[in-house]
Parts: sequence; C-alpha cells; structure tokens
Amino acid sequence: MKRLLVLAAVLGMTTAASAQTTQILIYTGGAPTGEGSTYHNGMGQAVEEQLIELARPFGYEVKRVPSGGAVANANACAAETGNICFGIGQGGIDYEAVASGGAQIIRNDLPGECAMAFTTEQRLPNWRSVMDNARRVSFVVPEGSGSEAFIRKLFAAEPSLQGIEPTFVYARGQQAIFEAVRAQRGAVGVFYAYPNPTDGMVNAAYDAGMNIMGILSPAVAEGSDDFYLNRKAPYDLSWFGLGETKTVPAMCSKALLFAGNPDKLTDTWAQGDYEEFIQKLKDMPAEAFIPQGGPLAKLMLEVEQLSEEYGVTEMVRDLEQQVSERF
Repeated sequence: MKRLLVLAAVLGMTTAASAQTTQILIYTGGAPTGEGSTYHNGMGQAVEEQLIELARPFGYEVKRVPSGGAVANANACAAETGNICFGIGQGGIDYEAVASGGAQIIRNDLPGECAMAFTTEQRLPNWRSVMDNARRVSFVVPEGSGSEAFIRKLFAAEPSLQGIEPTFVYARGQQAIFEAVRAQRGAVGVFYAYPNPTDGMVNAAYDAGMNIMGILSPAVAEGSDDFYLNRKAPYDLSWFGLGETKTVPAMCSKALLFAGNPDKLTDTWAQGDYEEFIQKLKDMPAEAFIPQGGPLAKLMLEVEQLSEEYGVTEMVRDLEQQVSERF
C-alpha cells in the first residue's frame, strides 16, 4: 500500500510538472462577440500586437477574448491559473479583484475613453435631464461591466443622488442593448468606450436615431484625478466621409491594463515568462497601445490628441465650468 501511495504521488508530481501553459488570453469587453467594443477592436488589438512580438520566442498562442467588461476582465485574470492573462479596464473605478491581490494594474495611462449615453426617450434630451429624473431612468449596461460600476460610483458621489439606487437593465451585445433601450420608457444605454465611427455602439445609436449625450459628474471628478473632460468626444467623424463632425462633451478617463498573479500559474516556466512580459509592457510608451492597423488606429490617435487639447490639463475645474454653462 505504501508503494502504491508513493507511486501515485510521483505520478501526480509528473502530471503537474508536465502541465504547460500555451495561451496568452487578453480579456477585452464587448461580450458575446466584441461588437462595438473599442477595448476589443482597438486597444485589445494593440495589446495583442505587442504580446505577439514578446511571445514569439516562447511559442504562446495570443488570443483576444470578448468579455462582460472591465470588472469581468479583472475577475477573469484573478481566477486564471492555466493561462497567462491580461485584461483591459477603465480608470477611476474600484476593482475587488485588484484590492484582494488576485489581479494587478500594470498600466493606468493608456489612451482614454469617454462615458457616453444614448436613449430614445423624448423626455431625456440631455444628461441633466437624466439626473433630474434619476428615479425613473433605467440604465442599460452589461452586468459586471465598467459602465455599471461607473454609474454606481456616480450615484454614490453626486449630492443630488444621495439615497437613490440606480435601476439597471442588464444586456450584452449591441443588438440586445438597443432592444432594451427601445423597449422601456426612460431607458438609457451607457457605453464607456471610444465612439467608433464605423461599427461602434455610439455611432450605431446615432445612426438609429437615438439621442447621444455625454455623461458628466463633477463630484466623481473631484474624487479622482483619473477623470477629465473631453469637450470634443466625437460620435460622427468627417474623415470617414460621414459628413460634418458632430461632438458632445463627455467625461473621460485613461484606460487600464490588468494582469493576473504569475505565482498562481501551475507552469513554473510560464511564471517567469509572465513576469518578463509584465515588465516589458510597463516599460513601453503609452503610444504602443494604439493599434498599428485596423479601422480604429486613426480614431484612437485623433481622440488622444483631442484629449490632450481639451481637458486633461484643466481637469475638474473645466468640467465644473462646462456643466454649469450647459446645464
């Protein structure tokens, strides 16, 4: 019996030792298809491009994975033990997976995205009207997304919303979100990403006749330097032949890049590779996370330039001034 136990232990050790990590997963957002998600089609592509080069000598397969959003991405990396894991998120909100040590933020300065909203409700012509009617509004978001977390933070921070719990309708994927917005009076879709001029959700909502507005919150901005105002967050861009450029002021934040804990991997060689990849990603300039090709490359460069020109240096003061002037 003792020999059998020893043999079983040896076999178990051999099996564990032979376990090999072969994939690098990048959780991006935009579940179930990645539809309309700049995290998937833009920044996710840029992260993939960098990791393909870093991983080339090691033979890993690099794969972008559409997910439920920023919170889900952090959770996915915290739970991963078999594959190297990275995830994309947004600045300015809290992540339990990071607080518990399961995931880590390795970059917090990546090209920023803006909080946008859209609705078919005629009684909600702008963001101020959404806040004034907060008890009647339903926010359509993917469950576990950064959009949901951002709205929860907004309700907790804004004095006029104290004691009010936001009402959520959960939906994933562009079509499901649009159907939910159309199906109920007072429903407002929330999408925290680059407005994509070709196939993104904000532009598609505009093409579908919905009212597009930027989400603004001085109280949230006062509590976090992650946020700034982009007075020219675009949702219809002239260089793609879509006519006159239309813009809307919106609250924006820099994006994050998550990684899991290398020590949680069962493959000890992969642990060392993971640590090396993390350090190299930390050392790259922020511009490295703008994709080299694809439909969003030019857009991301332009939005970054607009972000620098309109709001980053003025931050909360400018945001407060804009809100007071417009609402």
